[in-house]
Amino acid sequence: MPNRTLVVAALAVVVLTTIAMAGAAWASEPAAAASGITLPVAVALGALQGATEFLPVSSSGHLALGQAFFEVDPEAGGHRFSIVAHGGTLLAVLWMYRRDVLELAAVPFRPLTPSPARQTLVMMVLATLPLSLVLVPGVEDAILVVESSTRLVGGCLLLTAAILFVAFRRGSEAGEELAPPPPSPRQALLVGLAQLVAVLPGVSRSGSTIAAGLGLGLSRSAAARFSFLISIPAILGATVLELRKLGQETGPVDPWPYAAGFVVSFGVGLACLRLLLLLVRRGRIDGFVIYLAIVGTAAIVWGA
Repeated sequence: MPNRTLVVAALAVVVLTTIAMAGAAWASEPAAAASGITLPVAVALGALQGATEFLPVSSSGHLALGQAFFEVDPEAGGHRFSIVAHGGTLLAVLWMYRRDVLELAAVPFRPLTPSPARQTLVMMVLATLPLSLVLVPGVEDAILVVESSTRLVGGCLLLTAAILFVAFRRGSEAGEELAPPPPSPRQALLVGLAQLVAVLPGVSRSGSTIAAGLGLGLSRSAAARFSFLISIPAILGATVLELRKLGQETGPVDPWPYAAGFVVSFGVGLACLRLLLLLVRRGRIDGFVIYLAIVGTAAIVWGA
């Protein structure tokens, strides 16, 4: 029911706003604690990561802005916290799609047995291949250039808004299948290319991949399911990239902020994943388009 959808969305926004405001208030103490991040800031950033990893608003852009707002030094805990927060959202998607994950994990033990899970796994590998281009020399530097410019991030947010607006104006089937069919090789590769573009801060991974799936003829359920299944290797890849930077961090480690960030990231991520699946199936994403347009414009006007 549309009314139910609006109520759920409104409650989610209220909860997330409350968490963020509480984090901002508690963060009046210096963010550079012994571990590089305080417990209140960890809660706020964990909620931010959990919400934006799955909602089509770009987690990389929001987390970069959040760490800048709380003055978190990447070399004194920021990279470590990013790994922990990504771990929470990874657990959320694994739990949400646990049945699919178990079926996919069983495929290597039956490599010659045709099955929908086997086809899905092959398409996931195909869609993930374009991400290897991130390792090409110069690509990571280009990403850092965008990340360091508020105006460039704002432009990417506007791009995400345009992608969502166009994709959900096209005709597509709602598709309420519990196990929608996997995409074709062509569809999987093009969705993977959309995921590659989403490495730019401000371009939403979930938004761009779901939009690509819809544009290629997938139903809403099929596009959302495949988007979140390929997020598993994508999040793992982002975690590995952050692991390479751990050697830069210094100082003692207080485990409690990281534990809190993980738990909050998982809980908020799971709630927002369920919310987005509901909204995508009903085609009600106008609120995200408006939000991205406002934030993107503000970043360009007042950014540096």
